[in-house]
Amino acid sequence: MAKHKCIYCLCEKDESEFNREHVVPRMMGTYENGFVLNKCEVCQECNSFFSKELEVNIGLNSMESFLRIQKGKPMSDGNRFRKGRVSFTGTEGLFKGLEFTPVVDSSKSEKMHFEISPKIGILKSEAPIEYDYYDLDDLPTASTEVISFLKRKNNAIITTGITESIATKKLIEKGYLKSEYKYDNKNLNELYNGVDFETNIKYSVDSIVRRVCAKTVFNYLCYSKGKEYVLSSCFDSIRNYIRYGTWSDNLMFRHSKGIPKTIAVPNDTVHIVGYMYGYQNSAWLLLGNVTWFGELSYTFVLGEKIKTDNVQSLPLTKVACFDNIERKITEDEAVYIFCPNQ
Repeated sequence: MAKHKCIYCLCEKDESEFNREHVVPRMMGTYENGFVLNKCEVCQECNSFFSKELEVNIGLNSMESFLRIQKGKPMSDGNRFRKGRVSFTGTEGLFKGLEFTPVVDSSKSEKMHFEISPKIGILKSEAPIEYDYYDLDDLPTASTEVISFLKRKNNAIITTGITESIATKKLIEKGYLKSEYKYDNKNLNELYNGVDFETNIKYSVDSIVRRVCAKTVFNYLCYSKGKEYVLSSCFDSIRNYIRYGTWSDNLMFRHSKGIPKTIAVPNDTVHIVGYMYGYQNSAWLLLGNVTWFGELSYTFVLGEKIKTDNVQSLPLTKVACFDNIERKITEDEAVYIFCPNQ
């Protein structure tokens, strides 16, 4: 029986040990005539590793998954974001400093609503009204100055997601209340009468995110130029990084906002996956680029290097546009030169 080499682990295996690998992970969208590697390119072991160790890891814990809720493949209502790579924090008034968790909600225009983390709020300022918010176990002991400031203030202490009995016990323990005090405990919902508020979104890009992006690009390179091409040893550095997380000095990674300037798109929700050339140290390096939902771009050195002063002599490169509205894929072929959006 003929053996086939996997483009990631480079092991030779029987045909039965290979299965389908989608160029773009299915969690990021499904498309008409979706691009698939199904000719003994990716073995089951590597495919399973990518799914269970990389893709699932960022499914509800990345900026990409936040954008997916709004612009991409529908998720089931009630799915909650996990803490880790993305944080959502209020920036004004009552909500300043509060942490929020996005929850999938198809009834909302943004396809989600925000839940507030359980907190106790201690009044910090009246004009504008602001609170210091604490987890129950992190509430500091009340100082004389704080108690003096809180006296006779309206809504000096508020809670969110904590029952009155539990909050009262902790407030007595930390010196904010005396056991014989009675008080009208307000929660955030009772005090807020607005509709919209601003949040600050912070996100990080770690190795797991980068490897999912690099795998998507490498999958497309294989789909576009063929298995034998990507089996070349010049791609070993990016291959090992995707499969094993091993970083090499031969590699480069760049994160930017928006779609590369040279690529025309039908709308602002698209994924762009492609390869192009960038000039560095008197040579043209083959680069890979993936842009998610028209907003987040990742660029990598793939491996091939060409020395020439004539741009027109460079081989043609390709980009594919994955339309998240029409669910169609279009490709364009040209000598693409890397030109970031910013």
